[in-house]
Amino acid sequence: MLEDKKITKKLDLTTLNKIKNTFSINPSQEIKLFKFLKELSIYNKHTNLVGKSTLANPLRSHILDCIQVSPFIKNRNSTILDMGTGAGLPGLVLSISGCKNVTLVDSNRKKVNFLNLVKKEMSLSTKIILERLENLNNVKFDIITSRALANLSKLFSYSQKFMKKNTLLIFLKGKTVNEELEEAQQKWIFRFQKHKSISDTRGTILIIKNLKKK
Repeated sequence: MLEDKKITKKLDLTTLNKIKNTFSINPSQEIKLFKFLKELSIYNKHTNLVGKSTLANPLRSHILDCIQVSPFIKNRNSTILDMGTGAGLPGLVLSISGCKNVTLVDSNRKKVNFLNLVKKEMSLSTKIILERLENLNNVKFDIITSRALANLSKLFSYSQKFMKKNTLLIFLKGKTVNEELEEAQQKWIFRFQKHKSISDTRGTILIIKNLKKK
């Protein structure tokens, strides 16, 4: 696992230990997470999947940032939709860490090609869909996630048709979270909880329940 020097030299051992100890990652999952980072680094050289600066410490900026969602997913058999998944963040990380029914949706063919490559190499059960969210119909999920896709009001618009009665929304948001909440409350009724990100002091894990349009 640590043989790849390009990944090894970027290792943040404090972050690695936090991931392993806090989120109960087993050795097989740890290996897959490193393989994912290796493929991401290689693929990103010719196809823009993530910002180059985020690969300076990918364990923190991608793995820790995404896996911190997992404690809010109480049932690993829950159906999960990751909207605008991009490089599979957070959905692919959740799948590697033990979530069994993850669906990744993105409209970018190059990004979906990367997701299919990783899925095949790691024998994941993840479902991958190349489609715009607006064109995806007749599917409902227990949990909906997203990272860096759109502002909160837009995420609510996307989410609404995929929701069951008790669907939980888990969004990774940045420093504008309060402004986005204030804007969303003008058009939507919802309950929310904010949890401070453990990967970035500017970040927030936003938990949304009981979403309804005003």
